[in-house]
Amino acid sequence: MTRSDLTSHRESGTLSSRPGFTLVELLVVIAIIATLIGLLLPAVQTAREAARRAACSNNLKQIGIGCLMYESAKKSLPPGIARTTGTTGDSNGTWRKQGLFTLILPYFEEKQIYDQIQFGKLTTSTVLTDPARYQVVTSYICPTYPHPKVTTTSVGAADYENGAMVTYGGCGGAYMPTTESAPPCLIGSSYPDNGPFYLTGPGTQAGGGACGGASGSPIIGVGRQLKQVKDGTTKTFMVGEYCHRDFVVRTNQWQDPPGNMRPWYLAGNQQSETAVPQIYHVREFELTPNSRQTYTAAGGLNKLPMGSYHPGLTMFAMVDGSVRSVNDSVEQLVYQKFATVNGSESVNELP
Repeated sequence: MTRSDLTSHRESGTLSSRPGFTLVELLVVIAIIATLIGLLLPAVQTAREAARRAACSNNLKQIGIGCLMYESAKKSLPPGIARTTGTTGDSNGTWRKQGLFTLILPYFEEKQIYDQIQFGKLTTSTVLTDPARYQVVTSYICPTYPHPKVTTTSVGAADYENGAMVTYGGCGGAYMPTTESAPPCLIGSSYPDNGPFYLTGPGTQAGGGACGGASGSPIIGVGRQLKQVKDGTTKTFMVGEYCHRDFVVRTNQWQDPPGNMRPWYLAGNQQSETAVPQIYHVREFELTPNSRQTYTAAGGLNKLPMGSYHPGLTMFAMVDGSVRSVNDSVEQLVYQKFATVNGSESVNELP
């Protein structure tokens, strides 16, 4: 055997005798890696949600800017719903497109989409052919919203529910105990007149009695003037998150999306100028955010709670344009006080 053969033999013996990982050692390494992943995932998810929440806040700021720029041009906030001028043809239909989320589009760089809306096409046969129906407005969708931005699954009489969604809604005031605030006039016996977005027309007062206008006079959506926000623009909600689905206790199931959301291009429906409208994107703040409620039990869209998919909170733009978050555990009365413009309630701060 030569010296080179001996050296090769020794090296071969050394390599073959080197120990490898035992099964126990391998399992320990895997366990350590799994533990590290388990520790990192919540941090990653938290960081992602923080980024989504920041993007949602920016959406609300954009919507707030749109409302305030509209106010600067028109001397009032946009109406939650308004009737297109006209007495014949399509403009005399029962659907409404003039409202909060359509009228502010030109005021935050979305005029191209605004120009596509056919405001005079309001009959059942023409309203659903609007070119803007499936146009997604990026600022109208919270990044945390997990469902499709465009709904196409409703059929038959519910076809009007199809279209590009909006995950936000306007503040329509609140009906509070008379011990806490002067009772609002309930326009059409339904909508309080103390929110940033409200109606005028005949209504009823708490405890009975007429208010708001002569019986049979038109019910009209109007824009709130900022000088009417007596409680302060920093202490009054203007727009917040809304993505409500019915929760049925009997079956312990959530309604399929989009639930009680509606496309942004439709402001609502009003059978005649004296009829009480159904407003799609303005809410009465009767329930705290993310409360479990159903459309039937609430008595209509306007009484359904605001809410979001952010864990434990919902975000709101105030009338001054600032954005703040509200915990789901907020006291109901405190929450309602921030929903009124002229209640003169004694309130300090949201928790």
